[in-house]
Amino acid sequence: MNVHELVDVGTVGLSALLVRDAKFFARSLAAPSLLDAAAGADADVAAAALSKAGRRTVTVDTPCGAFEAAYVPWRWRGPEYPTLLYHHGSGERPFDFGRFGTNSFRRLFVTADSEIPANVVAVRAPFHGGTNAAYARAMGDLENFVGMLAASVGLMEALTVRARERTDASVHLAGISLGGWATNLHRACFDTADGYVPMFAGAALGEMFVSSAYRKLTGAPARRNPDRLREVLDFEEAFAAVDADDCRPLLGRYDRIIEYEAQRPGYGEMAPVVLNRGHVTGSLATARLREHVLDGLSNGRGRETADGRM
Repeated sequence: MNVHELVDVGTVGLSALLVRDAKFFARSLAAPSLLDAAAGADADVAAAALSKAGRRTVTVDTPCGAFEAAYVPWRWRGPEYPTLLYHHGSGERPFDFGRFGTNSFRRLFVTADSEIPANVVAVRAPFHGGTNAAYARAMGDLENFVGMLAASVGLMEALTVRARERTDASVHLAGISLGGWATNLHRACFDTADGYVPMFAGAALGEMFVSSAYRKLTGAPARRNPDRLREVLDFEEAFAAVDADDCRPLLGRYDRIIEYEAQRPGYGEMAPVVLNRGHVTGSLATARLREHVLDGLSNGRGRETADGRM
């Protein structure tokens, strides 16, 4: 086990100690399939609000109930530019743009030396506006997890529709970890964006909770019912059924959470960029991830690439 893997395993182990009994799906495994919930999510976004600064909350109706998501138009450069919708990772506070913010949106876009040539909109999932403790408690019910991701996808779809009304250029969805899953799920359900840039994600989401290091954060009832998690959360078949050359994924060779061996098959003939890093160390490779997002804006595709840059 190399240093990248050790950091992943150690981070998950520490998180498991901190949440104690507030683990994923410890209370209930009742939930509709993630694919059905996301396909049935519905949100309403005002077209004019997409190009105006400010945080906006949106109630998204899903088969799991109503959930509050949010978005912030970070930079609106004009209708001639492509639009990028970016979704954060699990447990992040994505709208913390201040000096001490540690979220991936701030690292990739706010503190960058140069602006990205696109209209950039930050998307926040439900349960990510409060504390990590409150988020962990909410995730005790599988239905809340399914509803959270479904709501993110519903909001992303509403924003995609509005962006097409506001611009003459392409619309792209990108995300890291949890955001990468939301990005892929949107493609499986809607495929209305011009390009998708999922980082550290795949389409076998249930498998992550069943067999990766993340299993330590999964509640005992769920660990005893791995097939239930796969049944509810995996969406590989629907993802593979999309007949479009519009996805540019990125995976970590040594990722012990979003494991390469488990998630690479779901991409079929696509050509992932593969960082020789783990989940945590890869997520901190800001310059490389930003470069990947920029490549995705041009829908660049190529053969699978093992990227050894550190």
